[in-house]
Amino acid sequence: MTQTSSQTLPLHGKSALIIGGAGGIGGAGARALLADGASVTIMSRDEARIAAFASELAAVAPAGASVRHIAGDSLVEDDVAAAVAHASGDIGLDICVSTVGRGSTTPLLLGDAESFTNELRINITSAFVAIKACVPAMAAAGGGSMVFTSSVIAAQSFPYMSGYCAGKAGLEALVRTAADEFGHLGIRVNCIRPGLVNSPDNPKVAASFEGDRPAAFLEQTPLGRLGVPADIAGAIRFLAGPESSWATGTFVTVDGGAHLRRAPDVQQRLRQELGDDVVDTILAGRIPGQDS
Repeated sequence: MTQTSSQTLPLHGKSALIIGGAGGIGGAGARALLADGASVTIMSRDEARIAAFASELAAVAPAGASVRHIAGDSLVEDDVAAAVAHASGDIGLDICVSTVGRGSTTPLLLGDAESFTNELRINITSAFVAIKACVPAMAAAGGGSMVFTSSVIAAQSFPYMSGYCAGKAGLEALVRTAADEFGHLGIRVNCIRPGLVNSPDNPKVAASFEGDRPAAFLEQTPLGRLGVPADIAGAIRFLAGPESSWATGTFVTVDGGAHLRRAPDVQQRLRQELGDDVVDTILAGRIPGQDS
């Protein structure tokens, strides 16, 4: 198969690290950056899965663009530092994309401090670790672009998702601060706010689309369909590349218009999962299982 030369592509000579790049939104972002000539390094905790995906990418890489992979945990500073070094090589780092994030649907009165804090760590601390590791490498390269996936949930009230709401809102506050703090180095830091995105190649995400969850979201989505990873990849490519060279500390919403309406009502789903008595107790402001 004849490979396309990357020399005429807009990201030729650029190096990119995708944290959470084994599939889904991160995988689609890696494809988009690679297709435009960037050399990409993908990082994920699942070594076997990321090795297989790297082989897929290498098969379609333009001539002159490389594909690397490294296993690591986005919350472990040494792992992320190793990934940055792996991606930087001798030329520094130009682009970092992090699609790390996780949320749960849990009524606040049923939650616990440990679970809540864990959601904050996944959504905020992982970004802090990435920024800290990437800035020196990007400064050495004369600047760079960091792109984080937030969520439309950061700007809306989603009842029963307090940890995820707080985590993504905190991520956006961190992004604004980092954009201001490192702008003088030519480093840009931005966010994407996706709506509900179905990632069939990610078993954990696909499982969350069972039952009536998609229908509840579609009712509040003007364009009437769920997102797919490729929808978000276009925004990643824009914020990562030179086309957005005057954009930093900003948030691009790609959600089918869901931000125009309100959060879906998931109370009926909770009643099915938890039972009417539990939900009614919560709505009365009491903690289930405790004496009133």
